[in-house]
Amino acid sequence: MRAYLALCLLFLAITVKSQVPRPCGAPSAMEAKIIEVNHERQYEVRSRLSYDARNYRKRYVDEVFTTDDTREYFDVLYLHNVGIEYRFDLQTKKCESRKISKDQFFPIGIPENATFYGEANIGTKGFPGEGVLVQTWGGQSERGRYSGIWTVTGCLPVKEGYYSNQTGYISTEFYDITLGISDPNVFMPPKECSGV
Repeated sequence: MRAYLALCLLFLAITVKSQVPRPCGAPSAMEAKIIEVNHERQYEVRSRLSYDARNYRKRYVDEVFTTDDTREYFDVLYLHNVGIEYRFDLQTKKCESRKISKDQFFPIGIPENATFYGEANIGTKGFPGEGVLVQTWGGQSERGRYSGIWTVTGCLPVKEGYYSNQTGYISTEFYDITLGISDPNVFMPPKECSGV
């Protein structure tokens, strides 16, 4: 009888443990529109993002809004794989470059040590196909305290938020995501940056 009870408890423990959600893997290559807001530093950035996690590359074509209603426009290319960032000012046509490290590449996805906060629907559950099931995860990472929302199907980012004493709270929302990279040349530096 004790052996049967022990076997039942073991089976129950395995069943419960197998139902604990695990972080999904976000796409390694995608394009999206994003809105990033930092209230402490008083700016909002609207960008077109190209993202390649396998080769440690990101490109943002930015429109930066500040509280004094100024707008700035940048094309920023992060090539962590070769350790260079190019920042091209689309208004002045000036390009700057600086060294960056592979360690500064932060993947868009759920960190392995994340804590599962819950599941919810964006939209409605009342009609098939009218809502999106998402999961919320959070925790502590090398960037600071974070939380984020990802779709259950496809593990697409919906929203990420990070807080650190250096940056304050930065919130990023993702829209119009397409998988893959439509133009393989998107990770080439702008021609104005040659020789920089």
